[in-house]
Amino acid sequence: MTSTDLDKLDIEQLADLLGNAQAEMAAREKHNRKELRTELERRVAAEGYRLADIFPELRAASSAPGRRKRPLRYCDPQNPDHSWSGVGRTPKWVQAIVDERGIDVAAFKSIPMYRIHAAD
Repeated sequence: MTSTDLDKLDIEQLADLLGNAQAEMAAREKHNRKELRTELERRVAAEGYRLADIFPELRAASSAPGRRKRPLRYCDPQNPDHSWSGVGRTPKWVQAIVDERGIDVAAFKSIPMYRIHAAD
């Protein structure tokens, strides 16, 4: 597209063009990164390693260093997305049950219908 073609577009059309161009650039960059990662994984595997062996910072990037994720012990039978390890801050869904039943958190933990695993 030449500059004279751009001169014929109004501001809304230019904004649409810009948005489409940015979306296309982002899609191509994502595709290029994926291809590069695949190639790197292939080359590293050919030498008997994994990317995490070469780049240790890739290991468990989602968890804090030195902290292990605790197993989930309690869940809300009404909403399986609500779960809790039983340690740390009491989640809102647990607090709502505790308040509704007029019990404390220790009593909540002893109710079998909320347990995933036998609590220690």
